Parts: sequence; structure tokens; C-alpha cells
Amino acid sequence: MFAWVALAACGGDDGEFDPSVPAIAYCEPVADFTTTSLEDEIAAIVNQRRAAGATCGGEVMPPVGPLTVAPALRCAARVHTLDMHTRGYFDHTNPDGESPWDRMERAGYTWSAAGENIAGGNTTAAATMDQWMNSPGHCRNIMNGDYVNLGVGHVAEGALWTQVFGAPR
Repeated sequence: MFAWVALAACGGDDGEFDPSVPAIAYCEPVADFTTTSLEDEIAAIVNQRRAAGATCGGEVMPPVGPLTVAPALRCAARVHTLDMHTRGYFDHTNPDGESPWDRMERAGYTWSAAGENIAGGNTTAAATMDQWMNSPGHCRNIMNGDYVNLGVGHVAEGALWTQVFGAPR
């Protein structure tokens, strides 16, 4: 089960993943997440897939540059994943009407373009990435060459995952 949202959003990566989130009240509930290794595994697989190119629903997507993990996007992804688990919903918009773009801004990321993928039911990063790559909309988000940043959130209970993509303003 999964869904997607996208707008539009270049790559650059120093190969380092930052496990931190901004030190602001909005990010406090997810500052000490214990799923960092799975989140980093998703980020690494995203960059491998982007480097290889892909076919998304019959559309050939050329190789594109890697994404850099942005702490603010990691916060937005974690907050949303935890909220879906805690309140028992599966959607891009939370029960209070907060959108992915609202969450990014609350986490301190001022975006010019952004997208989000969510997934549920998989316990491994590889299976979740396969699920997203086999969905045309999710695949296009992953392969969007305009995005420069990524954040990933994962909650093991319920096997929930969120990817947030962005390009800063």
C-alpha cells in the first residue's frame, strides 16, 4: 500500500549522511529515532537507483545526480511517519489538514519544489525501494533530476516509510 505526491524539484552529494534533525520544537519528538540505519539505507539505494537510471511506467528516466540528506527533510519525513503510526492513518495529508509542504516548512526547509513518497507493509529498505520503483509516480519522484535533497523517516511498528524530496528556495 502506498501513495505519492510530487511537484518538481539537481544533485550533489558528499557521500555523508547526517543523522541529525534541526534542534527545533517541531523536530524534538523524532530527534532520537533508532531507525537511522534503515533510513540511511533507503537514501543510499535512492542514489544508486538515480545513478543507474530507470524506467518509470514506460517512461525512460536517464541517470541523474545523487541527493544529499537534509536534516530538515529528515525531520519532516520522521514526523509524518511517526504521526501516521500514532494516529493510525495512511495519507500525505494528516487528520489536521497538514500537507507535506507544511511539514517541510515547519521543519525549517524553505522549498522551491518538493515531493513525498509514503509506503507501508515492508520491513526492509530494499523491499520498500522495490515497491516505490515499481510504481510510476513514486519512481518519477525518486528519479526527478531537479531534486537536490532527501529526507527519510521509518517506523518499524506498522512498517511505515516516508521519503521527502526537495530543492531549496
